[in-house]
Amino acid sequence: MMHESGEQQQGGHGSCYDSCYDCRKKCCWFLKKLVVFCFSQIGIVCLVVAYAFLGAAIFETLEEPKEELNRVVVGDLRNKSVKKLWKLNKELFLYEQKNWELAVQEVLLNFQKEIYVAVTEKGWDGRVEDYTGVSDWSFTGALLYSVTVITTIGYGNITPKTTMGRLVTILYAFIGIPLTMICLANVGHVLSISFKLLYRRLICSKKKKESSSASSDSSSKYLVTNQQVIKTETEDSEMVVITEDEGVKETHVPVYVCLLLVIAYILLGTALFSLWESWDPLTAGYFCFITLSTIGFGDVVPGHSLESWASPAKRITCALYLLFGLTLISMCFSLLVDEVQDKTRRFGRWIGLLKREGN
Repeated sequence: MMHESGEQQQGGHGSCYDSCYDCRKKCCWFLKKLVVFCFSQIGIVCLVVAYAFLGAAIFETLEEPKEELNRVVVGDLRNKSVKKLWKLNKELFLYEQKNWELAVQEVLLNFQKEIYVAVTEKGWDGRVEDYTGVSDWSFTGALLYSVTVITTIGYGNITPKTTMGRLVTILYAFIGIPLTMICLANVGHVLSISFKLLYRRLICSKKKKESSSASSDSSSKYLVTNQQVIKTETEDSEMVVITEDEGVKETHVPVYVCLLLVIAYILLGTALFSLWESWDPLTAGYFCFITLSTIGFGDVVPGHSLESWASPAKRITCALYLLFGLTLISMCFSLLVDEVQDKTRRFGRWIGLLKREGN
C-alpha cells in the first residue's frame, strides 16, 4: 500500500512538472511571437501609437490637477485685488484724484506681476476657475503634447509644470524619440517602394498608350505587358527589356513630384487650419511648414486663443496630421536620396571617376 501511494505521488509530481513545462514553453513561444511582431513594420507602428496613448494617460494624470489648481489660485488673486480696490475707494474717496490713481495703480501692478508669474511659471491657461470646457491637459490635449514630444516638434504652448511631469517628459522623450524615428524611417521606406510601383505603372500605362498610337509606324514597335516593357528597333535590332523587379529598383521619382506631394499636403493643412482657427492662409501655411519641418517655433499654435481648440476631435485630427505629414516627409526624403544617388553616379561616370556599367 505504501509502495502504491509513493508511485501515485511520483506520478502526480511528474504530471505537475509536465504541465509547468508546457506552460513555460507556451509563454516562451508567445513572448517570441510578440517580440517578432513588435519589430515588424506593423508592430513598430502599433508600438508608437500605443506609446503615444500611454503618454497621454500619464501626462493627463500628472498635469491636469495642477492646471485646475492654477485657475483657483488666479481666481483668489483676482478677488483679493477687487477687495483692495474697494477698500481704497472707501478710504480715499474724499482725497485727491492723483493719490487715488497712484494707490490703484500699485494694486493693479501687483496683480499684473502675479498674473505674469501664473502664466509663465505655473502654466495658467487664462481660463476662470469654473471653466467646464476641455482643458489643455485633457486626454486629447495630453495626446497632442505626447506626439509633439516624440516627433521633436515641441511647440512649447503647453509644458509640464510639476516636477514629476518634467521628469517623466525626459524619460518619455528618451525612449519615444528613437522609437518614432525608426518607425518613420521604416514606414517612409515602405511607402517609397509603393510609390515607385505606382509611378512606374503610370509610366508604363503612358508608354502603352504611346505604343498603341505609334503602332502604324514602321520604324519601331512596342510591346507592353504586365511584367515587362519591351521596345524593338527594326533598323539596328536594338532591344531593351525591363522586368518589373528591375524596373522598381531602377525607377527614380523626379524631384518635382516629391515637392508637389509636400506642397499639396501643406495646402491641405492650410485649408484645414484656416477653417478651424479663422487664420489667414499665410498664417495657416506658415504653421504647417514650421510643423512638418519639425522647427516648431510655437509662435502660431492651434488653440492659442481661449475657445478655438475646445473640440477633442480637432486635437486628434491635428495629431494625425502631424504623424501622416512626417511620414510623407520621410517617404519623400527616401525618394530624393535615390534620385540624388542616381544623379551622382551619372556625374561620376561622366567625369570618369566611375566605370560605366557595360565595362
